[in-house]
Amino acid sequence: MTTPKAILLGLTFIALAISSIPFTSKLVTPALANNQIQKVQICDAHGDCADIIANSLAIMH
Repeated sequence: MTTPKAILLGLTFIALAISSIPFTSKLVTPALANNQIQKVQICDAHGDCADIIANSLAIMH
């Protein structure tokens, strides 16, 4: 396959993907957020967890 044909084929796939959005949005249900606040703690394998210091995450040893 020559380079221009490969480029044309790639652009065709992109156009098909974009044009299929209205049809696929009817098949896939939207994800809904939970109303409850959840907290997450970031820790490494040794149990050292990150803390917020001056608007950044830091791991205190």
